[in-house]
Amino acid sequence: MATQKQLMETLILEIASMKSKLPNGELKLIQKSLVDLEKGQLDIKDDVKGVQKRLFNPDNGLIVEVNKNTERMDDRDAKLGGWLKEIEHFHGIVAWKKNVQKGLWMIYSAVIGIIIKLLFWS
Repeated sequence: MATQKQLMETLILEIASMKSKLPNGELKLIQKSLVDLEKGQLDIKDDVKGVQKRLFNPDNGLIVEVNKNTERMDDRDAKLGGWLKEIEHFHGIVAWKKNVQKGLWMIYSAVIGIIIKLLFWS
């Protein structure tokens, strides 16, 4: 059987070996990094909430704006056929105007020719 002194020395050696194996200050660093990690996660959560509000806001969210833009584009595409007809009609009017101008220039030149003939060859 071991004496009390030997037991105390063994106990002191075991306590010393346990102290040497404990992380000196590492637990506080680990705890601080976990707290910082938790704060970062809360910040990310808040940022995600803000993005969700901007996306899904029923009044002026991004999805609502995209849907409004799509409706405007669909309306524009529906009216495009009418616009094309109006453009074709406009081109027809421009062509008619050019022909009328050519005819009027022919009439003007004929009238001027008649006036010159009456003045000089009569």
